[in-house]
Amino acid sequence: MKLLKLKAPLLLATIISISACNQSPSKQVAEDIATTSLAEATLQGDELIRTNFGDIQLNESYLTETSIKKLNEQLSLQRAIEVYQWALPVTTFQMWYNAHSEVYGGADMDFVEYSSFNEKVGILTANATTPYVISWADLSETGPLVIDYPAGASAGGVIDFYQLSLGDLGLMGADKGKGGKYLVIPNGYDDSKLNTKGYFVINSTTNKIMIGTRFLSTDIAEIKKMKETFLIGKYGENLKPAKFISNTNKRFQGTPSRGLKYFELVNQFIQNEPQKEEDKIFYTYLKYLGIENGKAFSPSEKIKTILTQGANLGELMSRSNQMKPRHDEVYYDNSSWYRLLSNFPLTKTSSTNYFLDESNQYYYEAVTVTAGMQSNTPSPGTTSYLTTKEDKDGNFLLGSNTYKIHLPAGIPASNFWAFTLYSENTRCFIDNKNATDKLRATSVDSRDKNLVINPDGSVDLYIGPKAPEGKESNWLQTNVSEGWFPLIRTYGTEEALFEKTWRPGDFELLK
Repeated sequence: MKLLKLKAPLLLATIISISACNQSPSKQVAEDIATTSLAEATLQGDELIRTNFGDIQLNESYLTETSIKKLNEQLSLQRAIEVYQWALPVTTFQMWYNAHSEVYGGADMDFVEYSSFNEKVGILTANATTPYVISWADLSETGPLVIDYPAGASAGGVIDFYQLSLGDLGLMGADKGKGGKYLVIPNGYDDSKLNTKGYFVINSTTNKIMIGTRFLSTDIAEIKKMKETFLIGKYGENLKPAKFISNTNKRFQGTPSRGLKYFELVNQFIQNEPQKEEDKIFYTYLKYLGIENGKAFSPSEKIKTILTQGANLGELMSRSNQMKPRHDEVYYDNSSWYRLLSNFPLTKTSSTNYFLDESNQYYYEAVTVTAGMQSNTPSPGTTSYLTTKEDKDGNFLLGSNTYKIHLPAGIPASNFWAFTLYSENTRCFIDNKNATDKLRATSVDSRDKNLVINPDGSVDLYIGPKAPEGKESNWLQTNVSEGWFPLIRTYGTEEALFEKTWRPGDFELLK
């Protein structure tokens, strides 16, 4: 074959022509490409689309390599945010489950008593009045579990790792405060092997469960008797008295870890747990993010960055939903007070819906749900919760300000009521470093003998970094530069709350 000989000018023209054809698409269209917003984009031809995560460029409808990379990263970020919000209840429980052994030295089926400020300060929106008595079990290890629950005044429950009630114990449970034997059956277990006669049967949906209660009596002898008659053990074996770990005065962190560590908690949870059909899409997202049951979690540096961003954005979105709920309404007209759990189902899903925002709103600031916490029927075992984030002018409650709130007479609680403050950052007790009694600094209740009650039975409370002169007995202490919110609890809720004939006042800013 002969070689074609080209003259020098023709050769130069040929080289220039080939060079022009090999230029990158971005260089070809950089000068005259149409620029548009994402809302007005046509998604075709040559187009430069402005987005909040950078510019996306099309060349004859093809995406540039840089644009493809940006879009893939954005998709992973959005999935990480969705997983963050879905996983709030399981990450909070995973933190607590880890602390049970690591902080308190408890084994499965041992009960830790949380009474002091230090013991309770890690629990999201804990009550400051009655002790929590909490145990955990992994049914994949124990098999069917028997709880011989004691008679007496108590409010408890068995809760799965999604923090959904499997069954109440005590006054609102099947035993109605008279005590009885509960049989907890693992997910997928062949119960034909069991003799369930004489048991209150609870079917678990997760391997790991919480078993918790609160002894409501103030009689020390009655509580002692209840603890002595509280038995627990594996089905078919002799039951043993429950072991109680008390007076540790140790702290644990109950607020889920932030950033990448949040997804490490998610990875811990899904290991050796049955996957629910309704959670399939979230498990799909997790797989794409490198989190999978039975596999080690070893994300790349890029995925680590995406997960860290997703956790932080997910928390901010959850906080906004907690402050201004997307799918809830104020409890009273012309008010900023909400009743927690009034719009929250005892299941994650219905036949048509997944209650993602509703779950997200509650679990960002609280833990555990039982039937007694949602009941609209007056009962000694019914507890109700009112909360707000705003003062009467619609401004958020700040620790640097001082407020007054009026609680009208007839607070609807047959047992007692409590008014407690929480940090918006941790959703746990405000930790007042200069307070001599930290529990009393963050909470007051109707059992407080020093509380000053007005002649008509109403109560005025004062909240701020310093007590107004002469109001020390009715003062709760905040930290400067720390936003906060309250919970009003009514134990043994009465009809006036359900009928809304009793309502708390609004927070008034004191100058």
